[in-house]
Amino acid sequence: MGRFFPHGNLVGRLFRTGNVPSFCTLASLSLLHWASGLPLSHAKLASFYLQLSQQLGAGLTLAQALADRSAAPADDCAQLVRRIEAGEPIAAIFNAVGDWLPADDRPFLIAAADTGRLPRILQNLASRHEELGIQQSRMVQACLYPVGVLHFGALIFAYFRLLNWETGLNWSTPGFIAGVLMIILPFWSAVVLLSVLVRRRNPLALGLLNVLPAIGAYRRQQALADFAFALGHLLEAGAPIGSAWSKAGTIANSPRIAVAAATVRAAIDRGLAPSTLLNAHPVFPAAFVSLYRTGEITGNLDQNLLHLAATHQELAQKQLKLAASIYPSVLFFAVAGLVLYIVFSAYAGYIGNLNHLMD
Repeated sequence: MGRFFPHGNLVGRLFRTGNVPSFCTLASLSLLHWASGLPLSHAKLASFYLQLSQQLGAGLTLAQALADRSAAPADDCAQLVRRIEAGEPIAAIFNAVGDWLPADDRPFLIAAADTGRLPRILQNLASRHEELGIQQSRMVQACLYPVGVLHFGALIFAYFRLLNWETGLNWSTPGFIAGVLMIILPFWSAVVLLSVLVRRRNPLALGLLNVLPAIGAYRRQQALADFAFALGHLLEAGAPIGSAWSKAGTIANSPRIAVAAATVRAAIDRGLAPSTLLNAHPVFPAAFVSLYRTGEITGNLDQNLLHLAATHQELAQKQLKLAASIYPSVLFFAVAGLVLYIVFSAYAGYIGNLNHLMD
């Protein structure tokens, strides 16, 4: 209890004295404290990054910009301001932020702050989170209708389970609820379980997604887009190339890219150029290898990587749109088939009962 209520010994006293409003206030404050550690939505992150970028571009210091009201938790921003004013290293400052700041964004912010390129990186991160928020919203909207049909089908299934063509409707509230849960509970349990496993990067869950049509292709293209985006911006922010490869490999959320990045990082430490090893890793397409090698030769590596990020992001969006049309349709037809099965089964039972009476 002490984790959520710093003064947990007061709770019993509040109940015993009947001071419910005080208890509710304490509970509300504790809930707000817990919620402040949750990740921000893509829209709020985009707003926060864009605001910081504009303020820094206008000449404000990072401490002054963070002190202003924003979409980020006020307590965490105040803590960041205190750490900045105390002269702590920039890496320690950003790594001390709560979970609301994505871990994948922190290497960009640290590298950019160390090299004075924070406004540009913040603007790029704002654009990226805005685009990710749009994609997420489209996917949710595409799933609303078939999921609604699934719940409607669960109600029909539960109703027909209580229907007997000889005795009529044998209504039972617990039986109706049990019938609904027979459909809804496995569905939402699978959704929640898969979401948790994917968030924790479980190999089995990721392997399942990778073999699904459209979704697997989307994940591969998105991983390449994330990797090129991370590597390009880290290099643009002034990060050493070995460190940039290592961090970008982690950010890409792909085991194959992570292995390739670790191999390239080891080669860089031995004094080799990354382009000499890319062909040995099939995870990097030929176009990726060619543009990387060209950028390495011409000195425009960061720009070429950002171009690759945009290209693979566009391909990922096409696959996501395809998945958003395939899987809601599959779910819809599955639910429609379930409803038809229930209706025809009930009708067959009715006809069978009539035939039995006629005999």
